[in-house]
Amino acid sequence: MLLPSVPRIGCVLLALGLLMSVGAAHAADIRLDAAQVQRLGIAVEIAQAAEHIPLDRLPADIIAPLETSRTISAPFAGVVSSVAVDEGATVKAGAVLAQVQSRDFLAAQADLRRSSSDAALAKSQAERDAALLAEGIISRSRADESRARATEAQVHFEQAREAMAGIQSARDNGSGEYELRAPITGRVLHRSIAPGQVVDSFDAAFVLAADARVDVQFQVPVTERAALTTGLVIEMEDGAQGRVISVGAASDPLSQSLRLRAQLPASAHWRVGERTTVRLLLSAPAGAVRVPLTAVLADGARSLVFVATPENGGVQYRAVPVERLGANAREAVVRGALKAGEMIVARGASALKPLMEP
Repeated sequence: MLLPSVPRIGCVLLALGLLMSVGAAHAADIRLDAAQVQRLGIAVEIAQAAEHIPLDRLPADIIAPLETSRTISAPFAGVVSSVAVDEGATVKAGAVLAQVQSRDFLAAQADLRRSSSDAALAKSQAERDAALLAEGIISRSRADESRARATEAQVHFEQAREAMAGIQSARDNGSGEYELRAPITGRVLHRSIAPGQVVDSFDAAFVLAADARVDVQFQVPVTERAALTTGLVIEMEDGAQGRVISVGAASDPLSQSLRLRAQLPASAHWRVGERTTVRLLLSAPAGAVRVPLTAVLADGARSLVFVATPENGGVQYRAVPVERLGANAREAVVRGALKAGEMIVARGASALKPLMEP
């Protein structure tokens, strides 16, 4: 229950009066009667056992999931003639995504036809020479040369066919236009080409994902490396939770941070490429408790909280040094001679501090 506060000057005078009334009381033995507690506006809350230490507002990027996403690249340089789908679209495996006009593709088609013909002719010649060798009409060296040429032609044909594997022509009239098709059924996460755009071979054109999940990649100060492990929980700005699936082995020399990746559940809210922040929940050590952020006071190089104990119609307050392990906008996680279930001064702690023994 929050009690009314008093004006700033009144608080100072009240504190002086209390100092005189408690004398040189030790910090662990500050006693106030009910009227004094009310005038100082002191309110308490119960300390809770802490399971996690929050690291707030870590910079993050939404990225495509590794396991369920595929990048579709342009196999040949050319000019994008048309785009059939946009980001967010759901496509079936084999669906046309875009068409590209390419001289390189036209040349590759011609090379495939030529190498196929050469391989067939060389094979036929090798077979004839093998028959002539058996009849003793030609020398073995000539037959060996024919067989070697046939082998070389077949290798060239296989290479040309491999280069064209999975690539379909947009038309059958030798126009040199090929299609980019979806290798999986899924959702288009990212489109990086547009009609009229010039693309080089192996330029990324689309990113597809098999489901609606996305990953989030974020950075954590390298000072926390001992606590970082897979399985840790993260919280997004919209309340969605995910789990860490990888922890970087090397730190960024500029930011002195480690890169972590977490997997998010299916959500229509997040988009690949979006910048955001995340909260990482580290595992809290034994004895850690959660207290209101307003309960933690700085006292030189240490931090303090006040524990309240009802006593003979008044309240006894004990200042407890604590180690601050982490905090968010509302709570701090601390560790010290403090136990879950104890009453912590959540409001008015700064009014108690002057009453401590110098």
